[in-house]
Amino acid sequence: MAKTKAVKTEAAKKKGVTGPTELELWLHAPGMDSLLRAGIGGLACVLNALADEKRKLAKLPGVSPKDNPPWEITKDKVVLKFGKPEYAEEYLKCIFDFAFQIKVGEGTIDLPSTHNGQTRIVRAQLQRGLMLTFLQHGQSRKGAKEDTDQTVEIDGKPYTYSVRLLTSYKHQTGYSDLVKKDGTLETQPLDIPGTLFPGAAVRHNKFGETKHEGTASELLAAYFAMIGTISLPINRGSAVLLIPEVNDLLSFASKRNRITPQHYADCLIGGMGDAVLGVYTRLLAHPLQRNLGVDAISAYLFRPTVWASQQKSRVAGTRIEPLTPEAYKTFAYASDFFKPALKSHTVKVGRGQNAKEVERPFWSVSMVKPLIADNLANRNRKPWFHDFSQFFTRNDPATGKLLRSRLFFEKEGLSKMVNADVWSDQGQKALVTGVHYALFCRFGKISGEFGSNKGGMQNKFQKEFEKWRIQFVSAKTADQFRFSVCDLMSRARGNTEIQENWQSVLPLLSGDQWQHGRDLALLALASYKGKGDKEAAGAEAIPPEELEADAS
Repeated sequence: MAKTKAVKTEAAKKKGVTGPTELELWLHAPGMDSLLRAGIGGLACVLNALADEKRKLAKLPGVSPKDNPPWEITKDKVVLKFGKPEYAEEYLKCIFDFAFQIKVGEGTIDLPSTHNGQTRIVRAQLQRGLMLTFLQHGQSRKGAKEDTDQTVEIDGKPYTYSVRLLTSYKHQTGYSDLVKKDGTLETQPLDIPGTLFPGAAVRHNKFGETKHEGTASELLAAYFAMIGTISLPINRGSAVLLIPEVNDLLSFASKRNRITPQHYADCLIGGMGDAVLGVYTRLLAHPLQRNLGVDAISAYLFRPTVWASQQKSRVAGTRIEPLTPEAYKTFAYASDFFKPALKSHTVKVGRGQNAKEVERPFWSVSMVKPLIADNLANRNRKPWFHDFSQFFTRNDPATGKLLRSRLFFEKEGLSKMVNADVWSDQGQKALVTGVHYALFCRFGKISGEFGSNKGGMQNKFQKEFEKWRIQFVSAKTADQFRFSVCDLMSRARGNTEIQENWQSVLPLLSGDQWQHGRDLALLALASYKGKGDKEAAGAEAIPPEELEADAS
């Protein structure tokens, strides 16, 4: 709620102007949910940054360069001091002008208080995230109707990306919604539209009482929520909105820019857990900046739905508290082993005799890393390999092809992952290593049987791999899975890893852990590197460039 102080100065009496001279935004006031608290944090960030801009600070009404900033920031509140009631509009306009900008010469949204040396392509990606959340409605922004292609050099390779050039957006003139015609602060309830508060939309046009209303404090916080939060696109049609649950405005304001992605690869996320853990990881990268002043980070997924295909609706959400050091270490390994890679493939442009082949760059993004992140971020703290079996049973929604067709090209990362210090139980690693050894023995025997008959050997490799894949995937009970594992192990003598750790492996073959055991067995198939691994992949392995072409 807004706490205002109404006065009538001599000057105001002469002009007949009365109104609040201050506006207080309390972090834990009634009506302030997590999004609005993040908005107060965003306002504190802007004021911190504006305090260092002496020339822009001097534009505030009644302020000289030698004066202290006309506001107060404490751990749990922000107080804006207009000085005189009629100064409210000019005061807020100066703050909004500094907070919400368009980058000169680029046509992209520029939020100075959130940046930390980001490049042009990063700003374009962050803008795409905003256009899928806060600015998804056409009336909330003005500019080009179509995307424009721009080219930058990344790792010595030219990369073309698209960006929607803007000339303005709703937040830039938001101060006008907070004041009356005489320039004083509005004290009546104000509408808070869904463009500022994603999810707070009128439920039915016939029932106006379903609209969301709030005080001037709440509306101001809603405008600055764009700065206190982070919006990252997953693809062209969906995005993740990250809302830090701010508990300390001083700490948050001084460290907010640390959590904004600085490199383009940091913007390439695969889901809510991936996005949130990326924020925590960026914060941990600065030993002196680790206390962000938040209790947790909430993530919300926005994407089109069958009932509202023209807009991005909030379809899922999760709240993720800071993780344990072991979980951060596991995610750090995943981030290192499954980095996005800039690749290229050849495409034909034009028709007939004018057709020509050109190299088209694209980013190959891991599908394993988002799964690991979601498992680590889950409030039940699931094992990082939980539900790995989905890659062998489901189709890619973008291409319609089997997900396992992509696993071959993540084999290097999977192999590094299973050999890293990521195991909470020795039996988990022993089962994976035991399956690796058994496959090596089976493929070695096949190689000896077929000799120089490479065609027959490759066919046999593929059949052998498919045999165990089908047995593991089709296991619906602990007994069926245990039979499959024992069948494979019985064909490979001298499996010391299983023999030495059988007591730790046994719980993964029975009871309520057998499904984890199945995930590990399939992880072993996907990460196996040894005799026959390339031949076993066969025609199922689809290069990333073909998947990229299909998806586009």
